Amino acid sequence: MHNRQSPIANRQSGNRVIGYSGTRAFSVGARVAYIAIVLLATLANLQFTWDPAAAAERLRRAVSLSLEWRDAIDGIRNIALFAGMGVVWIVTATSRRPSVRAATVAGCLLSATVEGLQCFSPVRTASWIDVCTNTLGTLAGAVAILAIIEAVERRRGAKSYLGVPTNILVAAYLGALACEALTPLFESKERSGLGIGPLGLLRMSIQMSLPLALTAIRLSDVPLYFAGGFVVVMLVGEHGAITKPAVAAIGVMGLVGATVLHVSHGLYGLPIRWEVVATDAVSVLAGAAFARAALPALTRSIRGPHRARLVILGYMALLVVWGLRPFVPSFDAVSISRQFNREQLMPLASLAVRADVFSAVHVAQQFLLYVPLGALLAVWPLRTRGLLAHLAPAILLAWGIEAGHLVIVDRFLDVTNALIACAGLAVGWIVVRRSGFTPYGESMPRRR
Repeated sequence: MHNRQSPIANRQSGNRVIGYSGTRAFSVGARVAYIAIVLLATLANLQFTWDPAAAAERLRRAVSLSLEWRDAIDGIRNIALFAGMGVVWIVTATSRRPSVRAATVAGCLLSATVEGLQCFSPVRTASWIDVCTNTLGTLAGAVAILAIIEAVERRRGAKSYLGVPTNILVAAYLGALACEALTPLFESKERSGLGIGPLGLLRMSIQMSLPLALTAIRLSDVPLYFAGGFVVVMLVGEHGAITKPAVAAIGVMGLVGATVLHVSHGLYGLPIRWEVVATDAVSVLAGAAFARAALPALTRSIRGPHRARLVILGYMALLVVWGLRPFVPSFDAVSISRQFNREQLMPLASLAVRADVFSAVHVAQQFLLYVPLGALLAVWPLRTRGLLAHLAPAILLAWGIEAGHLVIVDRFLDVTNALIACAGLAVGWIVVRRSGFTPYGESMPRRR
C-alpha cells in the first residue's frame, strides 16, 4: 500500500551536506535576490532627501510612536514579509545545521536599514515597531522552516503514500485553507472609517450575519475544503488505521476550525456568514469520508510513478481551481490593459497599496499552496532532463494561472503572486532534498 523511502542517499562530511545540490553561489544568490526584492518594494518612491536635521527629527518620532490598532495590522504584514527572509536564509544554508541566530540578525539589520533610509524621506514614516515585527517575522520563519525540515527528516524511511512524508503536504495545505477562512478571497474588503474598535466590529459582523443566504455560498470553494479532509485522512493512514471515529474527529475539527477562523475575521470588519462556515465544515467531512472509503482501493490499484503522476496532476488541477475562481471570463480590452501598471508589475508593490490583513495573509496562502507541489516534484519529477525537468512545469503553471487572471472577473494580474508561488515551489523542493530524499524516477511516461 505504501512506498518506503530508500536508504539515506546523503552522506555527511563534518557539517556539510554531500548530495544536496545547494552551493554557496546559489545560497548567496537566493539571499541577495530576496533582499533586493524587499528593498525594491519598501524603498520605491522613497523621494530620498539629504537633510540630516529633518532625518534626526523623523528618527526621534520613530522611537516615540505609540501603539495603535493599525500597528497590529502592519505588524501582521511585516511578520509575513520577513518570515520569508528567515525561510530563505535557512533553506539556502550550506551547513547541516543552519543558524537561526544568523538569520534573525540578518533580518534585523535589513529592517533597520530600511527604516533608517525612510528617515530621509518626507513621504515615509519610520518606526521602531516595524523593526521589532520584522525581526520577529524573520525569527518565526527561520524556526518554523527548521522545525519542518527536522520533522521531514524524522519520517525518512517511514511508510508513505507518495514517497515523501504527508505531514509537510498536510501542514502547508491546511495552512493555506486557514488563510482562506481568515480572509476569504471575495469577502476581503474591510469596513473602515466607523470609529469603533475590533470588538465593536466583531459585534457588528455577528449582527449582520443573519438572515442566512444561500447566495453567499461559493461552490468553487467546496473542492478546496474537500481536498483538506482528504489529505488529513492520508496523514492518519500513514500513522495507523483509518477508523470511523477518526473521520468523525476530523469533521469536528473542521467545524471548530472554520467557526473560529470565520468569527475571528469579524475583528477587522469582514462579514461573518454562518452558511459558509457550515459549507466549509461539511466539505472537510465529505473529503475525509471519501478518503476513508476510496483510499485503500486506490493505493492497491495505483502504484509507483502512476500514483505520483495522478496526485501531481490532480494537485495542479486543484491549484487551477484556487487560482481561477470564480471562473467567470471577461475579455474587455480596457479592463485588461489597465492591469499592466506599476502596482501589478512591480514585486510587492500591490501589497504596499493595500494595507490590511488580507494583503499579509494572502502572501502566506500563496506560498503555502505551492509548497506541496514542490515537495512532490522533489521525489517524483515529471522528467529528470529537458524542458519538463523538476520544477519547470510547476513554474509554468504558476505564471499561467497568473496570466489567466487577466480575463477572469474580480481577479487581477499581479507579478507578486507568481513570484511567491515560485518561492513556495523552491522551498518545498529544497526542504525535501535537504532532508535526504532523492528522486525515485520520472512520474511522466516517455513516448517510444
